[in-house]
Amino acid sequence: MTISADGRFAFYAKRYARSKASIRLRVLEPMAAMRDAGIDIRRYPRIKGPAGYDGIIISKAFGRGAVKAVNAAQKAGCGLIFDICDNRFANNRVKGSKRHGLRTTQLLSQADLVTVPTETMGELLSCSTPEIRERIRVVPDMLEDISSLSNLPLSLRERFRLARLRRFLSDHDGALHVVWFGNNMAGMAGVGQLNEAVAQLRIFACQHPVTLTIISNKPAVYREAAPDWGLPSFFMPWSLVSFPVALQEHRVAIIPVSRNDYTAGKSINRPATAIMAGLGVIADSIDSYEELRPFIALDDWQGGLSRYAFRWDAEQSRLAEARAHLDRHYGRRRVAERWAEVLNELRQSRTQD
Repeated sequence: MTISADGRFAFYAKRYARSKASIRLRVLEPMAAMRDAGIDIRRYPRIKGPAGYDGIIISKAFGRGAVKAVNAAQKAGCGLIFDICDNRFANNRVKGSKRHGLRTTQLLSQADLVTVPTETMGELLSCSTPEIRERIRVVPDMLEDISSLSNLPLSLRERFRLARLRRFLSDHDGALHVVWFGNNMAGMAGVGQLNEAVAQLRIFACQHPVTLTIISNKPAVYREAAPDWGLPSFFMPWSLVSFPVALQEHRVAIIPVSRNDYTAGKSINRPATAIMAGLGVIADSIDSYEELRPFIALDDWQGGLSRYAFRWDAEQSRLAEARAHLDRHYGRRRVAERWAEVLNELRQSRTQD
């Protein structure tokens, strides 16, 4: 398939920070892939405004700047896409913010199309904003390019932290080295919701030693939770440069999922990141993870731990198949193709109007 989209397009984001996964996987890397394919797409021109563009993509932005960009795009006659990768409504309910929920509804309703990473995410959003149901289009997250991140220079502090991690792991030589990575959403996802997973690790540790590393941005949450785990554990502060190096020091990534409206629509990116880094994965299942069931351990904690501890060599062909599957469905070319399809649909619908 030839990748093409006629017209000029731009992504609007509050900040274009590579340190945020949602910006890397849904803005910066897709833009780079589309530009490589010859599509005219760039960052939103904040000074000049959207005049002369065929479409503006608002990426997970809900503040005054996003409202201003939406109004300017509509005034200029641009097509408008709102790209959203989290169930913002669930987030707003947890925070008790009805006002922010209303703003989210308003912004989504103004868009010609709403792009989401999974079908389930689209269903969850349309429950809160029914008028967008027919405008929802699925565009997958880009794969995290671990190899490119690994080539970035480490700071002195990052080198020190990695040395401490390696010392911890070597102190437990022969153990199954397990890692959890991610952000925290109080009451919904994060280190505070690891108790059931840790209980599974403790059961397995009765027959084979286990360590657990947490790579995150909330050391206080770790310090509060870890004393009750009963396992050797280590906290590694997350950074864009050290993360891929730290991740690859481990054999298994665990991804427990609390069942709620925030986690249900999550994309495949967390298990995909671990798989592409060469790790095995043990996870609780959600809809988006089901396609990985032939390759990883879903809803089978003790079986998965046993596979990765005692039959690691036998798992390599299965993990290689997983990487090939991910590249076909979530690699640079596929994501660029899907964005091109959506941009062409946007432009054609505006022309017909």
